Amino acid sequence: MATAVALASVGTRVTLLESARRLGGRASSFDAEDGEQLDNCQHVLLGCCTNLLDFYRRIGAADLIEFHDTVYFRDDNGGVHTLRATPGFPAPLHLSASFAGFSVLSLKERAAYARAMLAMLRIGKDGRTQLEDVKFGEWLDRHGQPAALVSKMYDPVLVGALNEDCRRASAAYAIQVFQDAMLAHARGYVIGVPRVPLSQLYDNFSTHAQGIDVRLGARVESLRFDGKRVSGVALSNGDVVSADAVVLATNHHAVRRWVPDDLANTDSRFAGLEQLESVPILGAHLWFDRPVLTEPHAALISGPLQWLFRKDASGAAIHGVISAARDWVGKPREQSLQQFEQQVRAVLPAAKEAKLIRGVIVVEKRATFSPLPGVDRLRPPQGPPPSGIANLFLAGDYTATGWPATMEGAVRSGYLAAENLLATLAGQIHTFLQPDLPVQWPARLLGL
Repeated sequence: MATAVALASVGTRVTLLESARRLGGRASSFDAEDGEQLDNCQHVLLGCCTNLLDFYRRIGAADLIEFHDTVYFRDDNGGVHTLRATPGFPAPLHLSASFAGFSVLSLKERAAYARAMLAMLRIGKDGRTQLEDVKFGEWLDRHGQPAALVSKMYDPVLVGALNEDCRRASAAYAIQVFQDAMLAHARGYVIGVPRVPLSQLYDNFSTHAQGIDVRLGARVESLRFDGKRVSGVALSNGDVVSADAVVLATNHHAVRRWVPDDLANTDSRFAGLEQLESVPILGAHLWFDRPVLTEPHAALISGPLQWLFRKDASGAAIHGVISAARDWVGKPREQSLQQFEQQVRAVLPAAKEAKLIRGVIVVEKRATFSPLPGVDRLRPPQGPPPSGIANLFLAGDYTATGWPATMEGAVRSGYLAAENLLATLAGQIHTFLQPDLPVQWPARLLGL
């Protein structure tokens, strides 16, 4: 969708083929048994997601995002701890007053955390790229971060952001999350949550995306090739869509399905795809007989659920998320629901006497790629190499975006694919990629 709206904005004719009946892919919704639309998993954005916000503006969905400038944490006893910026204070000073009273951490843990944040500021963006082959766990140990601090602070932030155990993830991506979201700009950490099911964000896509022929339920059978160029797309209904260029916007494990071996072997973009490790995410939709969650969300200090989100006005319907959910694939549904129910009763005092009416569990087995050390050497560029398939372009969060697998990364990939396509085929230079939030003066002074 991001590729399509970018290309259409400069007058390019675009046909968007989507095999499902709804737009959105992994960031979409499905119909429950009662007809209610449920998200595959809760997706959120942060203030630092400048390209995703631009995309929502382009498709008329910006007003459907609700922003929260307070981050709510819940400990094992149901205590609420908050982080919120001091109005008018620039980054990284904006959270300092709130963090000073963040009682879920001991004074010693707060001091250790502050040292780590200062270290992240001082190495800057160039310094973090030099850590792309280092596990974040090694970096944490090197900077004296206690295990209890890791579980109470780093895990809630990073496991959800990276969909990976924070100690396994590349230090470059872990540090990027903190630099972009918490240290560079005072708006970077603000949480945006859709007010509607994800698929409804795209209801007006065709209206706002003039010049795009959107075809839902259009299942692709194969790509047609003329030598080392794509000539069109064959659909399962027998239709063939001719094209001057094709953008493949599938998940990384599906890309090779469309490219013959002899062509893939001459295009370096396909060399490392099979080495990308997929990681699952679990989403749990829970309905109680009374309101249980008063805040819009809760980051949980310990699991199994890592985050909770309020899904109705009263807080009786909630959604729980487990990222990096390898241990939950194949686990019996009733056993999982029982554990989630026990956890909710423990961390939400209002739920102690509540009855769980029903629960729906969704496990996305190949939700994202894992941002392990060295992963960027496997991520392909959007445009073709000199010896590659000249008019075939790639879009997807797995491509080389400089971001982990997020909706922001997906939109960046789409904008980059559009830029590459226009430059390669038409010699036109267009910039769709939006700049990051500016680094505010205290952060610049400290080295970021």
